[in-house]
Amino acid sequence: MVVALAVGCGRAGARGAPDPGALAVIDYADGTRVTVMSLSPDPATPGEAILAALEVEADAPVDLEVVSWPPRIGGRELVLGSGVDAAIAARPEDPRISRVAVEDATGALEVEVPLLRPWSPRTAMVTVARRDGAAIVPAVDGPRTRDGLGSAGLVDVAQVPVGLVAARVDVAPELDGVLDEAVWSRGTAVRLSDSLEGEPVGIETTVRALWDDEVLYIGAVLEDDDVWSQFEAQDDPLWKEEAFEFFFFGEATRRRYLELQVSPRGVTFDARFDTYRKGDEAWDGPWRAAAAVDGTVRRRDDRDRQWSVEMAVPFAMICEHTAMTCPPVAGATTRVNAFRLDRPRRGPPQASSLAPTRVPDFHAPELAAVMELGP
Repeated sequence: MVVALAVGCGRAGARGAPDPGALAVIDYADGTRVTVMSLSPDPATPGEAILAALEVEADAPVDLEVVSWPPRIGGRELVLGSGVDAAIAARPEDPRISRVAVEDATGALEVEVPLLRPWSPRTAMVTVARRDGAAIVPAVDGPRTRDGLGSAGLVDVAQVPVGLVAARVDVAPELDGVLDEAVWSRGTAVRLSDSLEGEPVGIETTVRALWDDEVLYIGAVLEDDDVWSQFEAQDDPLWKEEAFEFFFFGEATRRRYLELQVSPRGVTFDARFDTYRKGDEAWDGPWRAAAAVDGTVRRRDDRDRQWSVEMAVPFAMICEHTAMTCPPVAGATTRVNAFRLDRPRRGPPQASSLAPTRVPDFHAPELAAVMELGP
């Protein structure tokens, strides 16, 4: 559902009566009026575009900027200090923001604003700014934000699973925990985000995937200024410290799935489940893993840089314990998720994931990512 945002109110516009069927009517300080006739489709689809149908009234053609925002960034009131006269702070940058410049706009026009993928929020906010070179002519009437952007509306967004494409390779990477072989550049790095809602997190974690006829290779690089791990034995509860986890769900059901974990020290944990959280944690699968640390693992009084993980998981193991079908072929898909647990020396622990779960449960597969075996 498209929703108009009644963010501001004020004096009446200088132009004639607005179209009663309009989604929003925005007046700017220089006399420009932008009427938002519609935002479509409803719902919008990540990876495609939102079409904004606008009517522009001005004494001469004007420059506009139409932007799609994650709602927490687009709709946030950002001020320095307190009270109605507080200074307005700059909006934080976010990789999901899409900006489209429209030069010499006049009359009726349609603007396609990309909605980037992955996109986890349930809605997207669309704004229309009146540009004058590098400056913004503020919106003074109609739905608007405190920093002068005209608010076109909120658009519902279809929930599309995060995608991870595994690149086909002829030469297997060396399993030493360091993703420095050229073959890893074939896999597209996907950045993890907040595990619950998919919002950006302060530390970067990226995951890549490769495959050949026998094995799926998972690689991850985890930025970390305080790498920490004490567990030493196979199947120790790695999730209580810092760890990288990978789940093979097969399908988005709570049946037959695998959980694999690796610590910064290269210690592993694995478990197979017949149904939701009911399985065998003592099971040991025929997979291999290695980790490498740029820094120290035990000391907490120094500054580290990152750690990295490589995993080699036989397809025979995945197909035996999930709904994935063997032999693997290009174009085949399966549901997976990756998680990173970070426990800094100061501050609360932080969990990030390939696909947000929406619930505080790593074992929830309903919104798991779709991994495709690429060519």
